[in-house]
Amino acid sequence: MFGRGGGGNNRLFPPSARRAWWEVDLTRFFTILLVVALSAFRAFGGIAPNDAFNDGIDRTDPNFVTASLLVMSPGDELYSCAGHSCIRLECPKFNLDYCFTYESESVKERVLTFFIGKLKMGMFALPVAEYLKTAKEEGRGVMQYRLNLPPDVKQRLWKILDERAAQGANLPYDYVKRGCGRSVRVVLQEALHPLQVEMPSMPDMYSKTRRELWDAAVSPHPWNRFFLHSFCGTEHDWNVSDIEKVVVPNDLLQFLKLAKVNGKPIIDSDGVELLPLNQGGARSGATGIFTPFVVSCVIVALAATNWFVKVKWLDWLFLAFQSLAGAFFTYLVAFSNLPATDWNWLIVPFNLMPLVFWKWRKKWALWFAGVLVLWEVGMIAYPHRLTDPAYLVLVGAYVLMYARIGWKWNCAAMKSRTTELETVGRSLRVRR
Repeated sequence: MFGRGGGGNNRLFPPSARRAWWEVDLTRFFTILLVVALSAFRAFGGIAPNDAFNDGIDRTDPNFVTASLLVMSPGDELYSCAGHSCIRLECPKFNLDYCFTYESESVKERVLTFFIGKLKMGMFALPVAEYLKTAKEEGRGVMQYRLNLPPDVKQRLWKILDERAAQGANLPYDYVKRGCGRSVRVVLQEALHPLQVEMPSMPDMYSKTRRELWDAAVSPHPWNRFFLHSFCGTEHDWNVSDIEKVVVPNDLLQFLKLAKVNGKPIIDSDGVELLPLNQGGARSGATGIFTPFVVSCVIVALAATNWFVKVKWLDWLFLAFQSLAGAFFTYLVAFSNLPATDWNWLIVPFNLMPLVFWKWRKKWALWFAGVLVLWEVGMIAYPHRLTDPAYLVLVGAYVLMYARIGWKWNCAAMKSRTTELETVGRSLRVRR
């Protein structure tokens, strides 16, 4: 999804690994010329691939270029918790071996730029040795799956990826349209054209929304899942075509194992382990007992206790969190250029209105509690997941808070009116 889990993240690579087009070695440069020349001969002269060269190399040999899908295991960071996928291309005759991967500017080092929506990304060609070295330093495993593609498709794929790598990091960061899973699928489709890809039947995946798919992918990391739900808006809930739901690296892998070209699966092997999974790193996603759900339950318990043991500063603490969250969601929806933030259902319970009208809270608190109850019912009743379960519990705490404020004010008002009526009644009896 994000960083080395969807869009790539240059934080994982030293500057020496980020090669611009003018830094490419001569061997690779001449290979690019060979591919371009091959394409030109075939397009305009109708000459067979081997007729374009006199070096005795059979370019129709299936092993002249080998293409593979690399799947990196999830990392612990927010932007890497869904894993990462990229394409490896090898040409043994010319001693070439590169990974083509979408990378972005460091999300971790440029958090504000990320939330503003100004982060840049692009395709990079990295020597496989450097790619694996960095993955090992991160404690992440890498699996390789050979792509069963025709020779001309693999050479066309290399040409497409080289052209994109030559452009550098000149694209706006977009984890929706340029996530690693989707990007790999798109370049494969482009290279395969005009061949027809037989779409596989994957009802378990196609019946879900994109939010539910990446939610399942990052579920071992509860805090990361909580934060992803926080800033990912309703675009992830839209009804899109089946193929557009192939966004998570592991889902892409399953898709390519079932999709066919010329009657053959694109991936027909179990894969090779280049780096052992979880080697040297803690990738279980364990966060101990204090998961977002547990923390939300504790907050609900505090809100419930406050019905009987009134602690005034708790209301102010709840309001402060609600206001900060409201400012964050308002910024994302109204001002940020970050993808998929046009609308977020969390802005209903978490907004700035309670802070603005806090002085008159006793008059509207009960009504707002009712709105939150309707929001909860809508989130639960909707056939697809719209937010993290921890938010459902957390909003329950605010239902209790505002219901208590409104209820006690109404009870006090009713008691005051009753007292007034009793006073009036006594005065009338005295006059009689």
